[in-house]
Amino acid sequence: DAKPTASQMYAPRGVFMNDDYLVAADSGNHRVLIWRGIPENDQTPADVVLGQKDFETEGARANTNDSERGFHLPTGVKIIDGKLFVADSWHHRILVWNEMPTSNFQKPDYAIGHTNLSEIEKNRGNAKCSADSLYWCYGFHYVNEIFYIADTGNRRVIGWHGIPEANQPADFVVGQDDFETNPENRGL
Repeated sequence: DAKPTASQMYAPRGVFMNDDYLVAADSGNHRVLIWRGIPENDQTPADVVLGQKDFETEGARANTNDSERGFHLPTGVKIIDGKLFVADSWHHRILVWNEMPTSNFQKPDYAIGHTNLSEIEKNRGNAKCSADSLYWCYGFHYVNEIFYIADTGNRRVIGWHGIPEANQPADFVVGQDDFETNPENRGL
């Protein structure tokens, strides 16, 4: 059994750093660790943990059924315009905190890819994908006022002009002919 701590990680897959924060997606422990400032010494404990109730707990959905605050394989992290974004990959969503979290297990403000924070099914539980659904979203990026998500399970990249709000459908799709189809190599 894993016994995580505030200074150790298991299979980290994403990291973001600016002058004020270091944020790491500790994927194997289903959590995100946040340091206020940049650690200057080895084994510096994180200040905040998201996705788990405390620094010693691990497991998908915080080892509970709390899908609003628990993660399942977070992979990407980034601070954009003061908001924290986390790719909660196996819950098929990008979680958004409108301000940097200050306490452990803090609930996000909204999710991109789902109607509410309790939903965690691929493509919002529908058989087909859409302009507002995700399936294994492993990465995202914001550049030139465009927000991109690598929607891996749907074999596409979707994008918004500006930062998407809750329940906002994507503006465009790359890698598929439309928002409703997702065959390998566009079925070719």
